[in-house]
Amino acid sequence: MVQGKKDKPQTEQQGGAQYQQGWLVDSFYRIVNQLDSPTKMLYGVFITLLIAYSSVIPMEYRVFADSLLGRVFGIIAVYGIVETMGWIYGLLTALAFLLLLHGASRTSLEGFDGGGSVSEKKTVGKRWFVEKVLGEKPSKIATDQVITHAISN
Repeated sequence: MVQGKKDKPQTEQQGGAQYQQGWLVDSFYRIVNQLDSPTKMLYGVFITLLIAYSSVIPMEYRVFADSLLGRVFGIIAVYGIVETMGWIYGLLTALAFLLLLHGASRTSLEGFDGGGSVSEKKTVGKRWFVEKVLGEKPSKIATDQVITHAISN
C-alpha cells in the first residue's frame, strides 16, 4: 500500500500529460474524419474562388449562361451537384450560377423594332424632350428618319 501511494502522484502526472496528448490526437482524428473527400474539397475551393472572382469572368461566358441553352445547363448542373455532393455544394453552385447570370449584359428593345433594314446611329446627339423628362439616356437610336410609301392596291 505504501508503494501504491508513492506511485500514485507520478502516474497522475504522467497520465495527465498522456491525456492531453491523447485528447489532442483524438480531436485531430475527429476533425479529419469529418472532412469531405478531397474531390469535394477541391470543388468547394474552386466554386468559392468562382464566387469571389465572378466579376472577372469574360462577357462571352456570361452571355452564353444567360441564353436558353446556358440556363438549362446551369439548372442541370445545380441539380446534379445537389444529388451527387449534397445541398451545401449545390447551394454554392447555384450562387455562382446566379452571380454569373447577374453580370451578363442584357439588350432591351425600346419601342418599335423596325426589323433588319433599320440603320443604327452610334452617336446620340441632342436628347428629345421625352427623354429629358423621363430621365432616359439611350445609347442607340434605330433611325431618325421615317420613309413612307403610298398604299397600292
